[in-house]
Amino acid sequence: MQMKELCETERIQKLAGFDFLDVCLLGETGTGKTHAARLIHELSPRAQKPFIAVNCAELTPSIIEAELFGYEKGAFTGAVATKTGKFEAAAGGTLFLDEIGELPANLQAKLLKVTEEKCITRVGGNRPRQIDVRIIYATHRDLSVFREDLRYRIAGHTIHLKPLRERRGEIVSLARLFLSEFNRKSGRIIKAGDETLKLLELSEWHGNIRELRSFVEIICLSALFIEGETSANETIELTGEFLLARLSIGAARVQQGASFMMLSEKIPFFVPGEKMDEYLEKIETMLLRTALDTHNNNRTRAAKHLGISRSGLIKKLKRIGH
Repeated sequence: MQMKELCETERIQKLAGFDFLDVCLLGETGTGKTHAARLIHELSPRAQKPFIAVNCAELTPSIIEAELFGYEKGAFTGAVATKTGKFEAAAGGTLFLDEIGELPANLQAKLLKVTEEKCITRVGGNRPRQIDVRIIYATHRDLSVFREDLRYRIAGHTIHLKPLRERRGEIVSLARLFLSEFNRKSGRIIKAGDETLKLLELSEWHGNIRELRSFVEIICLSALFIEGETSANETIELTGEFLLARLSIGAARVQQGASFMMLSEKIPFFVPGEKMDEYLEKIETMLLRTALDTHNNNRTRAAKHLGISRSGLIKKLKRIGH
């Protein structure tokens, strides 16, 4: 599965086609704003033109204007030659301004002018230069970080990217994507079943997609180190126990994950013709024993885990001779 398939929302698809409209991406750190920006560019009529990304948080206020708009020779100390800025470099394409909330208010005012007039003036210059650039803004904050006039200009073209914990259904697909990327880059073969990867849904992933990608890379490296010298065509299978041992999650969720693993390994197959009551009794026995194992034979906690009363648990245990 490609990242396009994971990030492609109806709103992204619709806005991508209107390449004369600037777009603002809002979302927590690591929710995939850069991927979404690239996707908008790739789905737009500008796809064959440059995609230029600038992280505003990495540039100091003293140089960011020169980086964005360029400068003329002699504009300031050290400007020994004319230099084009990111706007001109992105001509015909898309300029992605990440962490726009870090820009000073005066530069946001200049951005508004660029957005409305589609022209820039280099630092130290006096000749306006026409540009044909689509701007995609992004911030992990909210729209309040924008100047009021700029906020009004882009508010109607905003895309909210939900945190990963609010779209857990994508976690397995994303993890499989990152696993495939690791295999392609490393030349190794590391696999994991869907049931194993579903354990990743137990974590909150506060670092979102970026954290998930890093975790997948970490467990792949750990598996290679443990296996030692293996041939490039040898397959390494990740197990649920291996993953859980490295997954940083709360104790309650760990217990749920461990219980899930134990049950998935123990539950018997239904044999055609078998009496349904007998089969369901086997399943109930598995549930009871797994709950007790999970809670170190503490019947009160095991009963709560199963959603039944303690007396009800004791009656069931007596029936199975436990």
